[in-house]
Amino acid sequence: MFKKLAIAAPLALLALGSTGAFAAGEASHSISLVAHVPTNGFYVVPTDPDLVNKDQDMSYQPTTGKMRDVNGFFDVRNNNGSVHASLESLPKLVSGSTSIDLRVMFNNKELNLTPQVVVGEAESDVNFRAPLNISAVGSNFEPGDYTGSVAMIFDAVTP
Repeated sequence: MFKKLAIAAPLALLALGSTGAFAAGEASHSISLVAHVPTNGFYVVPTDPDLVNKDQDMSYQPTTGKMRDVNGFFDVRNNNGSVHASLESLPKLVSGSTSIDLRVMFNNKELNLTPQVVVGEAESDVNFRAPLNISAVGSNFEPGDYTGSVAMIFDAVTP
């Protein structure tokens, strides 16, 4: 009895192990994940994460004679006061020595380097949806491939 079991077990393992050698192919994938859970008392988050995670196209539109705008929305909340915003630097699109100035509007207020109220205390007590618009200033644009960024700072301000 022992001899039959001792011989049968290695044969079974050999049969199971050999099935993998005859597989037609193999594919594997890895998906990177990230998550952020904001505090319930203060947050400013885009409703579409692609707005801040992907490049936004502001290319010139020959049919309108204008650069394309970037539009989006942010959910804003501060349970203890208002929300102020400012720009870290003056936003521009740059191509070599040529640049195009940008206008940044958040909740219909033009942002600059000085913090200002963009969502009032009463509005920010609940989840408030604020529009964002980034547009090119001017109407005569030099040809080129432009890049740039808009860096905004949001502060929870208590009364």
